[in-house]
Amino acid sequence: MSLDVSGLSAYTNENAMSLIKEAILKGRTADLITVQGGVKSAATINRLSSTLNAQAGACGWSATGSTVLDQRTITVCDIKINEAICLNTLEDYYTQVMMNPGSYNESIPFEQLFAENKREAVSALIEDLIWRGDVSGGSGNLALCDGFLDLFNGNQALLGAYATYSGSALSAGNAVATVDAMVAAVPANVIGEADLHLFMSYADYRTYATALRNANLFAYNGAENQGQDFSQMVPGTNVRAIAVRGLNGAGGALVLTPASNLYLGTDLLNDAEDFKIFYSQDNDEVRFLSKWKMGVQVAYLENVVYYIGA
Repeated sequence: MSLDVSGLSAYTNENAMSLIKEAILKGRTADLITVQGGVKSAATINRLSSTLNAQAGACGWSATGSTVLDQRTITVCDIKINEAICLNTLEDYYTQVMMNPGSYNESIPFEQLFAENKREAVSALIEDLIWRGDVSGGSGNLALCDGFLDLFNGNQALLGAYATYSGSALSAGNAVATVDAMVAAVPANVIGEADLHLFMSYADYRTYATALRNANLFAYNGAENQGQDFSQMVPGTNVRAIAVRGLNGAGGALVLTPASNLYLGTDLLNDAEDFKIFYSQDNDEVRFLSKWKMGVQVAYLENVVYYIGA
C-alpha cells in the first residue's frame, strides 16, 4: 500500500534562519552640511558682508565702504511617526517561536532588529526631505516639509549661473563636459573653499564615473582609491562629486556649492535618533514613536550652481 500525502502541504521551514532586516540606503547629507540646532519654529542665519573702497594714502578722513548685516530664515516642520503593534498577531505565525511563554507579551521579540531598521528608515526619510521635500507639490512623506530643490526652483534667478546649465539628462557622452561647465561656473569668491561638493543621485554618479573611465584618463583615480564610497574628486579641481540618496528620483538635478552653505535646522540634534519603543498597557500593544523638527535654508543662493538634467 502506497503512502497517501495528498492532504498535506509541502513543508517550508520558516525557522531555518534568523530574521533579517531590509537593506535601506541611509542619508549622508546631514553629516556634510551645516546643522543648526535649537530651532523650535524658526531661526535666522545671520550674515555679515563688507564692501571695501580703498583710497590713496593721505591726511584727512573720507569714510567709504560699508558693512551689511542681514539674515535668512530657517523654518522647521514638526514631523512624527506613530506605529502600533499588537503582539498577539505574532502568535499566529513563525514568529511565535521567538516569543516568551505565556499570554502577557510586552516587548517585540526582535526589538533590536526592529530598532535598527527604524533608525535607518528615519535617516532615509530625513535625507529625502532635505532634498526633495515639497509641501505644495509633493506626495506622501515628501509633502511634510520643503527641501533644497523646492527652494532652488523658487529662486532660480538668484542662483549662480542657473540659466546656462540646464537641459539634457546626464549621459556618458555629456557627463564630463557638464560637470566641467558647472565647476567653471562656481563664483570666484568661493572657488577656493575646501568643502566644495557636487551633489548628485547615485545613478548620475555612476554615469559620471563611467564617463571618466571611458575618457581613458591616465591619471584617473576613482572613488575606490579615494577613501569614500560613491565619492571622488573631480579631476584637476578641489570639487568633490558625491552621490546622495536624496537626489535619487530628482530628475537629474545636480547641485554644486560649499557644503557649509547648506543649512539643516532642527531642534535637538539627535531627536530623530532618540525614538521610543514602549508597551502601552491601556491598549495592550507595543508602540513606536519618533518625533523631530527639520527645515532647510541656504546662506548664499548666489553661491549655488544648480543643474536640472531633464
